[in-house]
Amino acid sequence: MIDNANLPNFICVGAPKCGTTALYADLLEHPEIFLPELKETHFFRLAFDGLPWNGPGTAPSMRINSPERYKALFRGIAGETAIGEVCPSYFAGEHTAEHIHQFLGPIKILIMLRNPAERAFSQFIHARLIGCEPEPSFLKAVSLEPERAAKKWGEFWSYLGQSHYAPVLKRYFTIFGRENVLVARHEHYTQDREVTLRTIYKFLDVDPDFAHRQLEPKRQVNISGVPNSKVSALAFKNIEKLAGLARVIVPAPVRRTVRSTLDRSLVRATLREDERLFIVGQLLDDLSKVETLTGWNVEDWKGRPV
Repeated sequence: MIDNANLPNFICVGAPKCGTTALYADLLEHPEIFLPELKETHFFRLAFDGLPWNGPGTAPSMRINSPERYKALFRGIAGETAIGEVCPSYFAGEHTAEHIHQFLGPIKILIMLRNPAERAFSQFIHARLIGCEPEPSFLKAVSLEPERAAKKWGEFWSYLGQSHYAPVLKRYFTIFGRENVLVARHEHYTQDREVTLRTIYKFLDVDPDFAHRQLEPKRQVNISGVPNSKVSALAFKNIEKLAGLARVIVPAPVRRTVRSTLDRSLVRATLREDERLFIVGQLLDDLSKVETLTGWNVEDWKGRPV
């Protein structure tokens, strides 16, 4: 562990497609919280075990691969007490929790979970949207996961795999201590944002009353859907290349406006019932373990009445 002054004392580690982009935007508004402008640094993957990306499409920005570059992200701290980052790629890394603990010590960990069938489908639709998923059938893509894993495509194409929550929860609970890990439900965040944010702010030891000032309707971000025009489809397929250029020459408010316009061009894709039942059927044992680990009732995730 290094001197962690002016380095994160909390990290939101995912899961992917569970609202972490929206949460990042909310946390960024709190005056006692500091987050780097780069939402996903991938540092605790890139600098240790790597982050495989051997499948199709353009890889996201992956330049924070040294302690020096990581530390540089936090030079703008100006008295904030909660210092953190949000990076869903930390969810899948088998040894990432260990690396975080060794580098930063017993910091606080945030985890957001979502109905696993909806999460998996949203990840698939997102991969299709940005030109990284060649298979148009969701269930066919799921069936290809073992073959793709053998080719080391990376967990970006692991739709069912990343919906196995229990091993990840157990890993973070064991390494950081249950008292230092807060697990929230995506649907609670979307349905009652103030309550969820208050819980998170209390966990981070910052003013929970700030959540009341964030009651205006939340603009949906990082949406997964189907483009309604050829122009927006082309833009999304090249979004990583465009984003890399835009970060250098386009101010952040303008980037957000452009992305909001693109997001509004998307038409929601719907998970079919047979797809939902198949995914849930593969996850029943995991969901039972999630209930034991969290104390939650997730019968709604299983498609049963609560």
